[in-house]
Amino acid sequence: MISRKSMVFLILGIVMVAGIGIGIYYYDQNNADVRIGYLEGDLHQLAFYVAREQGLYQQENIKIQSVAFSNGGDVMTAFEASNRGIDMAYFGFAPALFHRFTNQAANITILAGVNVNGSALIVKNDPNIQTGEDLKGLTIAVPSRHNMQDFILSMILNQSGLTYADINLTVGMAPSNMVLALQEGSIDGYIAWEPYCIKGTENNIGKYLYRSSDVWPNHPCCIIASYNDFLNSDISTVKKVLKVHKEATEWILNNWNEAKQIAMDKMNLSEEQAALAMANIGYVYQMDLAQMELFVQKLVNLNDLISLDSPNIPSGSTTTTFIKWFVDPSILASV
Repeated sequence: MISRKSMVFLILGIVMVAGIGIGIYYYDQNNADVRIGYLEGDLHQLAFYVAREQGLYQQENIKIQSVAFSNGGDVMTAFEASNRGIDMAYFGFAPALFHRFTNQAANITILAGVNVNGSALIVKNDPNIQTGEDLKGLTIAVPSRHNMQDFILSMILNQSGLTYADINLTVGMAPSNMVLALQEGSIDGYIAWEPYCIKGTENNIGKYLYRSSDVWPNHPCCIIASYNDFLNSDISTVKKVLKVHKEATEWILNNWNEAKQIAMDKMNLSEEQAALAMANIGYVYQMDLAQMELFVQKLVNLNDLISLDSPNIPSGSTTTTFIKWFVDPSILASV
């Protein structure tokens, strides 16, 4: 039997070991030069996967901690939290805009483009569904409200003479679950990012009704943003991250087949699926500021919660002055 004294020492030893373990855990987490958020399984963000696979961060002598999210709204929530868990992130322009307008804590700056196009409205393979007007009364899923896919859906409905009141909207379903739900028949369609669009067409269960490029050719989609405190305190690391992103994007464009193989491996795609999904995406790093201004105009017109009179942006903003305030292409241009 262990004596009381021995038991005390044993407990103290366990506590000390646990304390050391906890210390190492937090050291490892906090030892990263930059914590980068990204969307899990999003082919739009192939450059991020390429950068890790090709060792581009190591070449710049920076250590990253990658933090996966299910959608762009969750990324913004992480940026806004008092115990902020990320410094930079790959995610959609739409949730970045929505939160910048509606939440005072959304202190981020957009620094680079990631892709244009790349989303789609997938519906069940029913000959009676041919146009946006045929969505009336159907159950359509979106990853979250006020994200890129939700915005594209609002454009489709608007152009078809419909509103959200005309459909049954399912919110908060992960794209992988959307594919399953379409297969099971519990939803009639969904709008998501690639490769979940192409996955919904397996076995002819679903079909593309609209690619986002059909609704708005070459629309801005994913971007890279930084929390402003991090941007102001560690511009050197920010520049390195942007340099890596630029190199990774150029590598994709110059090594399409090798990039396709990475997409196949990381996202469990056949070669045909990867080829079709990647063809739906334009990989970029430069930002089209005129298109971004147009995006703001469209968002203000389609979303009653968005206004250029928001107290969270500079007073008297126009779409042009807002974009100049919210988007900074100069750092990317310097790398």
